[in-house]
Amino acid sequence: MKKFIKRGTALIAAAFLLAGCGDEMVVLTESEEAVVVNYSAGTLAKHNIHQQEGMSGVYPKEEEEEPPVVEEEKKEQEGQETTSQETEGQEQAGGQAEDGSEAAGGATLTEALAVPGLEFSYVDYSVTNNYKQGEYFSLDAAEGNTFVILNVNMTNTGAEAVSCDLLSRQPIFTLKINEEAGVKNEVTMLENDLSTYIGTLEQGQTAAGIILFEVSASVTENISSIQLSMQMGETITNIEM
Repeated sequence: MKKFIKRGTALIAAAFLLAGCGDEMVVLTESEEAVVVNYSAGTLAKHNIHQQEGMSGVYPKEEEEEPPVVEEEKKEQEGQETTSQETEGQEQAGGQAEDGSEAAGGATLTEALAVPGLEFSYVDYSVTNNYKQGEYFSLDAAEGNTFVILNVNMTNTGAEAVSCDLLSRQPIFTLKINEEAGVKNEVTMLENDLSTYIGTLEQGQTAAGIILFEVSASVTENISSIQLSMQMGETITNIEM
């Protein structure tokens, strides 16, 4: 660019020297020389193909400003997001128990165990510090504890013999007494333990089964209510008694 300015200044000065048919060269003041130089630089820049426009071809980009969000619209959007999150939380909580298992509604013991041809019915409960079966098996509760035994009948209501294998299905029972914290059943290999029962019942036959719980003795001093639930796989069912 400096070369163009210098050349332009030299050309204009030469023109002044050669013009005038013998007249004396016109002497320019400093201000007049500045006008000539600026004019020459503008003219050269205009005809310079390597330059886009004028003295400079660089244009700063104007940033597009986002339209301001109205305060009411922002509050409305936040309210919709909160409502959506609460709805999702309620839907998830409504289908799951506290431990994350899927919770089902109330059902009878027969419906919960779902062994075709067999009916399971709660009879009553008993409290004892020691449980015996036959002459060879005896089970004692720990000091300060006692056993609560739920007695259940298993009846073949079908027209043929029914094989029952609850051991492979691994039902887990939970007992609540007087709305206290639940206690899970003791898993034993007793022949009549409902949680591990394996056997065959003939047509019309009824067999007695038990569900054994070890609880604090103080809890059984005054039993006003009992609640039973059963977990099989990922499903927890409240048992109607």
